[in-house]
Amino acid sequence: MEQHTDVVTTLFEVRFIFFFSTVSAFLVAVVTLLTKKGFWGDDVVAPDLMEDDASVSGDSECYPGGELLVFYGSQTGSSECFAKEVEREAADHGFKTQIIDLGDFTEGMDFREMALDLSNELADGPIKALFCVSTYGEGEPPDPAAEFCRLIQHKAKEGNSQYLEGFEYAVFALGSTEYEHYAACGKLVDSKLSQIGAHRILKLGLGDDNQDIEGDFQLYKKNMLWPALQERYVDANSSHRTTDLDDDLVAPEIVKTPYLVEYVGSDVPSVDRRRGFPVETVVNSSRPYFEAIDCPIKAVRELRSNDDSGSTLHFDIDISKNFDIRYNTADNLAVLPVNDDTVVEKAAEKLDLDLQDRFIVAPASGKQADFKHFFPTPCSVKECLSRYCDLNAAPRRSEMKVLASFATNPDEKQQILLIASSIDFYREAVIEKRVGLIDLITSEFPSIQIPFDHFINVCPRLQPRYYTISSSSSVSPHVVSITVSILKEQKQDGSLFKGVCSNHLAEISKNGMCRLFIRPSTFRLPEDVSKPIIMIGPGTGIAPMRALLQERAYQRNVQNKNVGKSILYFGCKRPDVDYLYSDELEEYKKSGVLTDLHLAFSRERERKVYVQYLLAKNKSETFDLIHKEGAYIYVCGATKMGNDVRETLIAICSTVGNMNPDAARAYIAQLQVDGRFVQELWSS
Repeated sequence: MEQHTDVVTTLFEVRFIFFFSTVSAFLVAVVTLLTKKGFWGDDVVAPDLMEDDASVSGDSECYPGGELLVFYGSQTGSSECFAKEVEREAADHGFKTQIIDLGDFTEGMDFREMALDLSNELADGPIKALFCVSTYGEGEPPDPAAEFCRLIQHKAKEGNSQYLEGFEYAVFALGSTEYEHYAACGKLVDSKLSQIGAHRILKLGLGDDNQDIEGDFQLYKKNMLWPALQERYVDANSSHRTTDLDDDLVAPEIVKTPYLVEYVGSDVPSVDRRRGFPVETVVNSSRPYFEAIDCPIKAVRELRSNDDSGSTLHFDIDISKNFDIRYNTADNLAVLPVNDDTVVEKAAEKLDLDLQDRFIVAPASGKQADFKHFFPTPCSVKECLSRYCDLNAAPRRSEMKVLASFATNPDEKQQILLIASSIDFYREAVIEKRVGLIDLITSEFPSIQIPFDHFINVCPRLQPRYYTISSSSSVSPHVVSITVSILKEQKQDGSLFKGVCSNHLAEISKNGMCRLFIRPSTFRLPEDVSKPIIMIGPGTGIAPMRALLQERAYQRNVQNKNVGKSILYFGCKRPDVDYLYSDELEEYKKSGVLTDLHLAFSRERERKVYVQYLLAKNKSETFDLIHKEGAYIYVCGATKMGNDVRETLIAICSTVGNMNPDAARAYIAQLQVDGRFVQELWSS
């Protein structure tokens, strides 16, 4: 049972604990080295390192449910966060856990053998596993889980119904109902595992990021996961047959972080972040920190008129000097954001840190072989706070509970816990007010006093921002272009909320550097260039359409190919304000590269006009292009727009194509399977 503990940690205590932990870790390392080298003698084992029958029997008493393997597949860290929650709570419910990143499973490995190697219970019963799996984009697996998903699909297709015999599993699937393929990856894992021999012990759990994904997971654990696991694996008379261990209004005890922050001098050399860290020593979700490449911004131009208060910028980024980075037309460019200097300085002041101090992160256990780096060190405090800590992100409710443990004011502690206890309180106090982590620990709840190592542990990591490339690799192989809306909004308190990555890019001067990498996109022109294409991209959704038009112009004018029709639906507020790339689009229309240009202006007249309205207006032409001429459809923009466009296409197939609603939906779904209907959407 977690208990409420008020903790006031003085600077002296922190330094003493840090010193004691460092010395302890050093002594453990020395003992381990002496043992390995044989200094204890052939028949003598260092007492602290012995594993005897007592420890084994102790495990069975402490963990009557046995071992639970918790696999997670995460793109931005949510699944990893939930896996760690299970790990923290498992012992109270009678289970010993290991959490494993599905990204550790790579091509050529055998997942069954990997799981068997991890499990210590071959003789004692089935392998018990929980999978926490996110969904990325339009139903795709997160990058680290892609290889695992390919394997289980392949095994199921082969009909290998005994591949995971002896495995018993449950799946919690994360996603958002804003997207058509809600939690598709988790659903796939749940389905395929049962087809290849694993035994499902619990129905699929679902977490909706469009509502209250953390609340969904808390209910799943409390009402489904732990009761089912205990009923199946823990004896009814065991003291671990607990019910509700959670108390939303009690702060968790402060636990040791799994690593130590150790300050070092300038004499400790830096390590090449791209080549000095073998891939197997890096946390999969953090690999962009180690692999992204610095490239200079070659040119920047504003795409909106001066009459508009907003800003959308076109960036040309020079990749000619970096042979490791190449792109295909309309791929995604991932940019690693950097926090604003004022925010970084604010954080350093609150944490009582010197920005110039350098440190390394080391495992608290002293077992360097088991440690994985989550950002490159040695580094300075400034680099850490600038590049790796998402200081402006709203902390998760579970993270707020941890922060409450460090609040020295009892009233503030209870207020934080109250906010974290309810999605409604949380939305009102954090989301609607746009309160980020740095706001929370400085202005909102200033009594929070958190040591640096705990701060690094609880602070979300800065995630790459993905922009669909707006240039053709045939036309511009050494310069990659992106189209970026600069996010600036006034908060309820009158201060300005600034999007981290867009404003980072906006403030880089010409020839300034940004850190980036390429991620493949689903936008690909048809191999048969004579096929027509229908492009729907309002606002910055125009980016990949510009790339596709550049490519079509290249095929037509340089390669002398018989290029098919190109139809574009573009929407914005007014033609004189935010008609992005207007000169280029008009020129493409004039030259014949663009067959038809349909413009929807939402603020030009009293009645708003959107792209889906124009699509419906041109329903006969649209259906003929799709059904008779084999057109490919590309959609880019906000999820609501994308869903509206999809429903419009279904309605067109139903009315013009004389299909019943179910047949129309199946027809559009098949286009998607065939790669003829491609969407890249983002939550607004």
